Amino acid sequence: MLRACLVAATLTAALSSAVAQPATAPPNDPLAAFDAEIGALLGRPGGLTAADVAARAATHSPAAASKRAAADAARTTIGTIKIALLPISKLSASYTRLSDVPDLRFAAPPAPAIEAQLNAFHLGYDLAIPLTDLIMRLPPAKKAAEDQVRAAEFGTQAAALDAGAQAEQLYYEWVRASLATVVARRQVTQVEATRAQLAVLVEVQRASRADLLQLEAGKAQAELALVQLEQASAVLADQLRILIGAAPDEPLTIGDDIRAAVEVPTLDTDAAMVQAAMSRRFEAKALAAATEGLAHHRTDTKVQRLPKVNLFGQLNYEQPNQRYFASPDEFHLSWAAGVQVTWSPNDFLYADPNLAEIDARARGLAEDRRGLAMSIESQIASARSALTLAEAAYATSQRGLAAAAESYRVRQDLLASERATATELIVAEGALTQARLAAINALIDRRIAWSRLRHAAGLDVP
Repeated sequence: MLRACLVAATLTAALSSAVAQPATAPPNDPLAAFDAEIGALLGRPGGLTAADVAARAATHSPAAASKRAAADAARTTIGTIKIALLPISKLSASYTRLSDVPDLRFAAPPAPAIEAQLNAFHLGYDLAIPLTDLIMRLPPAKKAAEDQVRAAEFGTQAAALDAGAQAEQLYYEWVRASLATVVARRQVTQVEATRAQLAVLVEVQRASRADLLQLEAGKAQAELALVQLEQASAVLADQLRILIGAAPDEPLTIGDDIRAAVEVPTLDTDAAMVQAAMSRRFEAKALAAATEGLAHHRTDTKVQRLPKVNLFGQLNYEQPNQRYFASPDEFHLSWAAGVQVTWSPNDFLYADPNLAEIDARARGLAEDRRGLAMSIESQIASARSALTLAEAAYATSQRGLAAAAESYRVRQDLLASERATATELIVAEGALTQARLAAINALIDRRIAWSRLRHAAGLDVP
């Protein structure tokens, strides 16, 4: 039943020609009042449009917000690497109390003794420049971090577009359900009018009471269908509110006029559309950025195998200063500078497993890219097929709706002249309702199929 509700929204477009000229419709036209009621629901000033819904859902999406936070976290890595590019500096200050030891004598008394210093003061500045890391490791590591940020940003944009596409399709389903409710309400009105007409004929014994009872049963079914459609419309409205972050008291009205034809551009072949989508869609761009980041990360990881060359310098202001033996009770300034080369077998051995992990992750990204291409190909094929079916359904629904409306009008006239039975009118009413639903279905399905195809092919990428 939910599908029937959603399907109903396409009715408006099928009835566009009738709604366009309501004033010229004859008084007994079964579509005139109905078309006017449908027209009053569509294109409301300030109402929700598919574009508005997509934009609000993209802004309100938790998935997009999560990706945005991941991008912010990735940016901190770049800041850390920039700090690592600076020389390693360290300032130090200390006071040390030493244990008492005998005075130092270089000759027997009365030669003077050097009194032991029990208090030691130190002020120092150390500088280290890791040449190997600065020249060979940190630059590719910085590029890898930048690629990771780009991948996270593309992921944010992809999540926002996904949320927008889902909200847009839900919007059309809500429109479908809203218009289906109008169809069902109209059907209840039609059945009630026919029941009243038939009841008069039964009173004068010119119609069968069995026909009246059958019509009563049809009215009950129509009322149940109306309740189901109203509930479905309410549920879809609540879901739409959640996706776009609408307040509970925000009125939801339909801002789009779905009777207007959607212009679909000339489409390329599926293979060409898939290839173009892989160059446009943010998911593909995120995978490409992540792959580039792994390549840079592989470069900086290979540096682990090499010896590390560091420049260092020290500046010390101390009492006592070990460089000044003759005056231990005074502060003296001293410095040292040099080059240090180190090589760790552990770092060398760790490099291979780290490189193997990076290669495995790169293969995984390549498979993710292949899977994305397959998914896009499937989405494009499915959406194109749905679009073709919707266009065919729209063309046939136009003819079916016109025929059903005329059939219903003729059956009404025949019943009034007692040349048709109520059962025949009931059948005509059902056929008219089904034709209206089919017309609604065709237009809504066409819009949904085009939304799916546009998103799959990356045509919604700004």
